[in-house]
Amino acid sequence: MCNDTSRDGFFKEHGLSILINDRILFDTGQTDVFIKNGEKLGINFSKIEKVIISHGHYDHIGGLIFLQNVANPEVFIHKKALVERYSDSKIAGVSYDWNKIELKVNFVDSDISTDEVRIITNIKMREDIIDEKFRLSDGRKDFFEDEINIVIENFLFTGCAHRGIENIVEQVIKRYNIEYVVGGFHLVNASSERVRKITELFEKYDLKVIPLHCTGENAIKFMKDSLKDKCIILNSGDEWRR
Repeated sequence: MCNDTSRDGFFKEHGLSILINDRILFDTGQTDVFIKNGEKLGINFSKIEKVIISHGHYDHIGGLIFLQNVANPEVFIHKKALVERYSDSKIAGVSYDWNKIELKVNFVDSDISTDEVRIITNIKMREDIIDEKFRLSDGRKDFFEDEINIVIENFLFTGCAHRGIENIVEQVIKRYNIEYVVGGFHLVNASSERVRKITELFEKYDLKVIPLHCTGENAIKFMKDSLKDKCIILNSGDEWRR
């Protein structure tokens, strides 16, 4: 629905929004771009039952204020997602008055299951890979304690993987039968060595990947060159079924 790149005739922005099985929306981008693209695709927004917000950055939560004009889904978001946060001293959190959200909101702080969706929180960080530019209002480093990842069937979805895509994959794959990893991997400024190790991790577990958003052009190219048809390239406006 929304990605940093788009196919011809569709809109793009720095953000992420993925519609899953016509009923589940993972993130909402930063504006109403995902709605405009959905309308072009003939999406019936009234069918959306759940929205899961991966974390409280503007490019994932920003579109929620627009979604309530076309749908009435239940929202799942971490209770720490609304904290004031910054990126390079610029406000990076919610850009609107949260009190204007009229949807039913479920604040979570632990793993839960809702029908076919497994909501995963509290990924342990074994490596300090958080970018120094991400800060909380008191100046402390933002460790993204609000980050949520989800598992649906044998798909793992990540918003930005701020807590480390390697950490997420290693921990989730011990609990679930994962074949696909989809979303932002936050490797846009990662070293070539880290990108190589992560690609090898995907190979180790025989995973297929769909890298989006903040994964970064260079990392995506490396993964595609290495993983071949096990790396699937998608843009805003693309539809994909296995």
